[in-house]
Amino acid sequence: MNDDRASVQPGDQVLLIVEDDPDFARILLDLAREKGFKALVTGRAEKALALASQHRPSAILLDLRLPDATGWSVFDRLKHDPGTRHIPVDIVSAEDNRLRGLRLGAINYLKKPVAREDIIKALDDTKEFINRRIRNLLVVAEDAAHRHGTVELIGDEDVQITAAASAQEAAAILENNTSLDCVAASGPALPAGRPL
Repeated sequence: MNDDRASVQPGDQVLLIVEDDPDFARILLDLAREKGFKALVTGRAEKALALASQHRPSAILLDLRLPDATGWSVFDRLKHDPGTRHIPVDIVSAEDNRLRGLRLGAINYLKKPVAREDIIKALDDTKEFINRRIRNLLVVAEDAAHRHGTVELIGDEDVQITAAASAQEAAAILENNTSLDCVAASGPALPAGRPL
């Protein structure tokens, strides 16, 4: 399949598509191009990791069922590599494991078979995330001094921080705020079943 790796220029928004079904990969490639991405396509786990390391894509679409490894292992390696851990990952898979994917840091989880409109929405969400200059962080800590210290340590002009003193307060913030990018919590866990 002819992807865009030969034409990627500095400043291009690049989407790495990791999908072993060639027909579905072609659909994803066409949609990525429609949304203004240059796209790299592979159906192999090791090649995906090599492409991510070499090209530092703006985002990744990841299938969980690959012929040479699980997508979970690819996801784990991406998120533990300082060079790729910041790259937003959208999971597109037949596996019904949405909560696990979101808890591990995926920004979207689409279950196959997936509608074209859902893929487009996920790509739009991902593009908005990439283009957002300020990141939104929720800090949850019962101890006021620890909460304040965490805010001071992390805060800068690129991070908008919201602080909560309890799991209940954090849950209320999460219910009303869909633009949070990350949650940092210490002390008791947030209520079960809440994707972070």
